[in-house]
Amino acid sequence: MKLLSSLFLFVVCVLSYSVSGQVNDGISTGKDLVYGEDGVDILYSHTSGVNFILHSQGAGIGACYGVFLNSKVSRSINADFVFFRHEKEERSSNPVYQDGLPYVFGKIHSFLVLRVSVESRKALTPKLRKGAVRIEKVFRYGVGLGFEKPVYLEIGYPEIPYDYLATERYNPEEHFYNDIYGRSPWVNGLDEMKVVPGANLNYGLSFEYGNIRGRTRYVELGTALDIFVRPVEIMAVQFVDSKLAFLSFYVKIGLGANWTEK
Repeated sequence: MKLLSSLFLFVVCVLSYSVSGQVNDGISTGKDLVYGEDGVDILYSHTSGVNFILHSQGAGIGACYGVFLNSKVSRSINADFVFFRHEKEERSSNPVYQDGLPYVFGKIHSFLVLRVSVESRKALTPKLRKGAVRIEKVFRYGVGLGFEKPVYLEIGYPEIPYDYLATERYNPEEHFYNDIYGRSPWVNGLDEMKVVPGANLNYGLSFEYGNIRGRTRYVELGTALDIFVRPVEIMAVQFVDSKLAFLSFYVKIGLGANWTEK
């Protein structure tokens, strides 16, 4: 897990550098009115971007890198790292010991997903003047790796008032409100994490509104479907059914760069 996180952060850092720095000269195509300055526009060959994701069941980060097939169509490799929460989650806290961290009663796993997908973008409307918005449709398909990390809690013994606390993996058949002091640090359980393979589909509309040549700012709205080879148990089956698929609605806020390699 640490290796995957390190590789993902490395990709994000590299692409962030390209977002901030890659604007090259090219051939004139008469788009000075779009950017409000004299200069030349270019026929771009490459694109990249990073983004922050808010979706109906969590949040995450993403990055992409690709090429332009023509002036309207690009194809990229996209990577997202997102976490999911169950819609039935409700935070609880110990009524006597206020120092305990809030926890979700019935939640046995934290669930994160690394998506790697092929991204296709096609422009629906061009940017014709300064302040205009370029609208693109976006389609992604690919594979995903889900990570189920067990939830650990601080359990008080013997009963309120507690004599001591023990860090234990949450077991809904053994642990109840009166003996849960609070949530333990998130790192507990990393060595017990299980991988759940899956696939994903994604469709959205992107609204690009940047006013600097070669650099993009955009908001993307869409829906995503993540399907896994077995049901994912975020909440214990004693409380709700496990989920094989997650349908979510999302907003992506991103920065990007377009450039031509000579």
